[in-house]
Amino acid sequence: MKKVCFYLLALVICCLAACKKEKELDPDKTLKEDLFLRSIKVAGAREVTIDTARNYIQIVLPEGYTDDIVDLQVDAAPGAELVLDPWKTLYSAGHVKYHFRAASPENFTMVAKSSSRTKSYKVFVEQEGPLTAELTSDLDLQAGDANTAAAVAKIRLKSGVGSVPERPDLQEQIVPFLKNSSKNVNVKGSFDNGMGVVFFEDVFSLMEAEGTALSIEYGEKTFSFPQKLKLKRAKVSLVVVQPDRLFRVFQTGKTIDFDGGIFLNSQKYTLKLHNDASSSEITLPATITDLSTLRTQFPASVPDGQYKVSFFENTQLITQAAIVIARDSTVKAIGQMWTGGPGIPWEEIWKTQPMVISRGQELFVNPFPAIIDAAAQPFDNKKKVPDLALKLNGKVTVLKAAVKEDLKYADNSIRIYYGAYRIPADLLPGRYQATMVLDNKQHSLPYWNRIEIR
Repeated sequence: MKKVCFYLLALVICCLAACKKEKELDPDKTLKEDLFLRSIKVAGAREVTIDTARNYIQIVLPEGYTDDIVDLQVDAAPGAELVLDPWKTLYSAGHVKYHFRAASPENFTMVAKSSSRTKSYKVFVEQEGPLTAELTSDLDLQAGDANTAAAVAKIRLKSGVGSVPERPDLQEQIVPFLKNSSKNVNVKGSFDNGMGVVFFEDVFSLMEAEGTALSIEYGEKTFSFPQKLKLKRAKVSLVVVQPDRLFRVFQTGKTIDFDGGIFLNSQKYTLKLHNDASSSEITLPATITDLSTLRTQFPASVPDGQYKVSFFENTQLITQAAIVIARDSTVKAIGQMWTGGPGIPWEEIWKTQPMVISRGQELFVNPFPAIIDAAAQPFDNKKKVPDLALKLNGKVTVLKAAVKEDLKYADNSIRIYYGAYRIPADLLPGRYQATMVLDNKQHSLPYWNRIEIR
């Protein structure tokens, strides 16, 4: 019994000694475990915790927090500072400030100035209270794959959600639902955090249907949008893609498909072809193959040339583009023209407007088909770019090309060579036919529009 008492007494003494030793620890020594970060304060937060083992920061915001931005005031350890990335525009010295709501967890980096060592942290934000949101656009139907249509709308999450996910151990995502009892439709959609967009596939049956309900779920939270929706077709569209404008000859006598939509059997679709060399426009019918495709054929009677083609639904213009139509797929032409500076301005080119330029200005011309090589190759300032011929009243003026490059095509992987041509200051004003002068001294097909030189 004495031995047992002795052992118990020894155990108590050891425990007391250990407790006393822990109390004697210098608080400053615990900070040395993290050489980058002392503490974080967040105005308006109910709770902020730092997981130094996993480098996670957890913020809990109360229900009444209404801002979409959170500001972490970072107290750096001596000799450390916050790394300020130029694309994180709200950051400043000692402040990790960003839009948190419904966004992915934020990452920021601290650096030790003396050694350039770095440490990254991930921020999770949870907000208490119910989920609320609002629609910031119409829920429109757009063409999907083949004979399907998708519904798309922008929403704004107002409260009840922080980052997605809100905690490191959670996997919840924001999930939208679309329901219409009369159509017996209940569809689960997807949510794009970065764009703030809800998306539903294959819901063409809901077009113009009354009483469609939209709701979203996030974990155990649910929000139903109060208004009942009536899905309408988005503005009809059609696209003539860049590769077709740069390289493709639309051959006469062959069936041609154009993508866009939503196309409806109840509507009439036509194409009108125009160039200044023709005395009148050519009107052609187009038929619907599915919700997203129009089909037509350029008859053999259409003369070879570059044309401005305009697409119509009934009398409404859908879009227009400059394309090359010919019997021979190897014909040469002018692809694009523009003014204002080097680099192909596709946003302007999509508009397919007549060319007007003043004497003394530079005119930029991209030959058809485009002259390309890999962007990784060195720029070749000796690249052969055709001369430009301008014709007025039988007189031809030939302009030499200054070789230029555009590196933006195909995600910056392809270089397009084109020419810059200075319009002579003494050239007579007028409307000129423009062609490229080929190696054999022959001329390409003319540009669809006679250039107005002032």
